[in-house]
Amino acid sequence: MTKLRGMTWDHPRGLESLTAADRAIEQMTGISIDWQARSLLDFGDQPLIEFYEDFDLIILDHPHVPDAVVAQTIIPFDELLTAEELSKLSKSSVGPSHDSYIYRGKQWALAIDAAAQVSAYRPDLIEAPPKLWDEVLSLGREGKLLWPYKPVDAFCSFATLMSQFGSPLCSANSFIDQQTAAETLDFMIELSQIVPSFCSTSNPIEIAERLAEGSDYAVGVCMFGYSNYSRKNFRKNLLKYYQVPSFDGRARGSILGGAGIGISSASKNPELAARVAMALCSEEIQSGDYLIGGGQPGDISAWKNSRANTLTADFFTNTLSTLEGAWVRPRILGWPELQFNVGNIVAKILQERVFTARELQDIEASYEKFIKE
Repeated sequence: MTKLRGMTWDHPRGLESLTAADRAIEQMTGISIDWQARSLLDFGDQPLIEFYEDFDLIILDHPHVPDAVVAQTIIPFDELLTAEELSKLSKSSVGPSHDSYIYRGKQWALAIDAAAQVSAYRPDLIEAPPKLWDEVLSLGREGKLLWPYKPVDAFCSFATLMSQFGSPLCSANSFIDQQTAAETLDFMIELSQIVPSFCSTSNPIEIAERLAEGSDYAVGVCMFGYSNYSRKNFRKNLLKYYQVPSFDGRARGSILGGAGIGISSASKNPELAARVAMALCSEEIQSGDYLIGGGQPGDISAWKNSRANTLTADFFTNTLSTLEGAWVRPRILGWPELQFNVGNIVAKILQERVFTARELQDIEASYEKFIKE
């Protein structure tokens, strides 16, 4: 049996889902995968150039695609799959997940995982999740609210809210509309004042853990969804997920997350790697072993599968509209560095709870400083 090596990220959604599908992959392709995992932080920040040579398959985040392409660390699926196969994957994608891996007209990864910022709540502590931001603020004033805003998550919330306020990042002739950015930051400061201080150093997983393991808080907002916490016996208490809060009830503009599978340019077996990637994207595996093993499929059939929703307290049904209306970060060379820098600026503003025109200028200047094309 041929053996390939793969790199994913260290969470049941990122690792156990793939290992759970190993046997099915072997039966379908005759290929086995040795999966290794890096941290969630490295998944978001570490460039592929640092490890691609040791692997055949790489699970990556779509904003990393341009840097990975220019560094020649991954190869396009256009060279390995037919146009018909790629079109079918696009049509079966959850929202814009599949197309988020297109860069310079080529497909550099396949969406095996789909996510966006949504809400989570404890159904035993609150009857229904807040749909509007005014409702969120009321819960915050009651001491029931959590919101992760360490730098990278502060950036993600900033992007979501900019979109909801009507001026998504890079939507005009500048990186930000400064008036909208000021309105967004004012709102984020207000939100930061009504959640516990530990939120400033927490990511969505850490907030989900607090919600699931204790009973001090009932709701978390602007958290990337993790269906694992909506499965019985995963943690002490079950979480239910719902749409991202909004100002108009439409739950649109949430920043798209998720994960794709790419092929390392160092692989000696790219055709076999492509076979594995296609197998992982198949409805049989996405709605089967991958899902049951803790995965969050990128295939729409899994999200509409009644068994999947029974398994996850309707996670997929409850959040699908947010995914379908998500905002996609542009595939631009240098974006990971831009995101890191702007996240630190926004996080500092939230810690100090004040900003001036200088901070807005610094955010705008980040685009010219870090973007390379």
